[in-house]
Formats: sequence, C-alpha cells, structure tokens
Amino acid sequence: MYPMPTQEMLTQHAGQTFQLWITPEQALDIELIDVVAGVPMTPQFQCFSAVFALPSGYDLPQAVFRVSRQDEEGWLLLMTPGLPCRDGRKVLHTSLHTDKL
Repeated sequence: MYPMPTQEMLTQHAGQTFQLWITPEQALDIELIDVVAGVPMTPQFQCFSAVFALPSGYDLPQAVFRVSRQDEEGWLLLMTPGLPCRDGRKVLHTSLHTDKL
C-alpha cells in the first residue's frame, strides 16, 4: 500500500475517477466529489474527509474498501455511507487523520 493520501493530493484530484474494490477482482469507478477540512487531534496532524459518489444503482454498506487511482495500489479506507448526491447517486465518505508533511 502507498502512504495515506494527503488533503492536498485529494483536493488536486477532486472531480476525477477513482476505483473502489468491492472484491479482489472487481472495482467500481467512483467520483471524488469533495474534500472537506476537519479539526485535527493536535497541531502536528491534519484532518479531512473525502466524499466519493458511487455509480448509479449501487448502495454499499460501511466497510473497509481499497480505493485507488487507475493503475495504482491505493489505500485501505473505512468508508461510511452519507447523504446521496442531488442526482440520486449514493455516497461513501472517509475521514483521515495524518501527520502534517
């Protein structure tokens, strides 16, 4: 696995497609729709959430999923359902607390 994503990296890729692996052989294309700053535990950390829209017709439970960019290994993230998009697509989000670089 690669190091956890940073807020800056994900912000740069907002609106782009990532892959969410629902089995070791099957990935769904998901869209990174938002990156939201959070409140860090201490000044040495950064905290943020990333919000991903699922393809129409998919509704997944809270679980640990591998999320990656195309042709990359990606990260294991605890993903939690959130409010759906205005267009009806279901949403998963993850919260990250990482050391500031």
